[in-house]
Amino acid sequence: MGKRHSGGKLTKAAKTLSSKSSTKSQKSQAGKVLKAHQDRCH
Repeated sequence: MGKRHSGGKLTKAAKTLSSKSSTKSQKSQAGKVLKAHQDRCH
C-alpha cells in the first residue's frame, strides 16, 4: 500500500459521474480522475 488514500477527490469524482446535473466536461474530468486512480492503485 502506497500513499494514504485521497478519498475526498475520488468521492467527489464519483458523485460527479453519478449526478444527473453534471455537465459533460465535468463528467469527463471526473472520469479521468477515477481512471487515473485505478491505474495507480488497483
